[in-house]
Amino acid sequence: MMATLDIFGATDPGCVRPNNEDNFAVDAELGLLVVADGLGGHNSGEVASELATKTIHDFARQMLGGPRALVPEGGDPSRSARARQLEHFVKTANTVIFEKARAFPKDAGMSTTVVAALADERSLTVAHVGDSRAYLFHNGRLQPVTEDHSLVGDQVKRGLISLAEASKSSLQNILTRALGAEQDVLVDVSEHPLFPGDVVLLASDGLMKMVEDDAVARTVATEASSRAIVESLIAQAKAAGGVDNVTIVAARVPADGGGALKGLVSRIFGR
Repeated sequence: MMATLDIFGATDPGCVRPNNEDNFAVDAELGLLVVADGLGGHNSGEVASELATKTIHDFARQMLGGPRALVPEGGDPSRSARARQLEHFVKTANTVIFEKARAFPKDAGMSTTVVAALADERSLTVAHVGDSRAYLFHNGRLQPVTEDHSLVGDQVKRGLISLAEASKSSLQNILTRALGAEQDVLVDVSEHPLFPGDVVLLASDGLMKMVEDDAVARTVATEASSRAIVESLIAQAKAAGGVDNVTIVAARVPADGGGALKGLVSRIFGR
């Protein structure tokens, strides 16, 4: 699968924490985007997030980067091949983290969030565990395409508190699901169409804590490149206090895809 998306990612420790427990991976050739946030209250959170991003990237290269894409056995048959592949990468990362935590006492209890995506000009597949998020910017609107696996997220989903109340809750860091915490993990997977000009945004919660969604949407709408989007949003998170590590990956679908196709047709048919 070849992708011609404008992709950029970056991570920053922020203004308060002495170390960065976030990690990310991007592969423009595969259209792969990954963000992981090691849990700061656990041992070796930075090790867990690095294992997550590296394992997902390595398996994507092995199964998608050759002459023939490999589809894992099992999985939900109602899902597309790409959805089953991405779910497999994430579940494999869970196993790697869990087994390393069992083998090395210094890493016992380590875990991480993860949000991973495979994207091309036409479609987006997202898999996630935890509260790192994926957003889709389409037709001037920014919409989350993941639901936080957190105590506060569950309260919002059940209508017990509002989104505004959730953003100020002291319980927002309590996760109900994390990668590496248990031997098996439930991975949420979703698929979405993409159109020229759309932007996919993956972020750790260091962004959401500091920058409101409306400000994120304005930035995505006004910046001309994925690099500019990422760098601007990290700067905004730090300017607002930067209380947590912040990691962002953005992928923009070329806006002139239709124009390029019309130009090709004109050259072929001479009109």
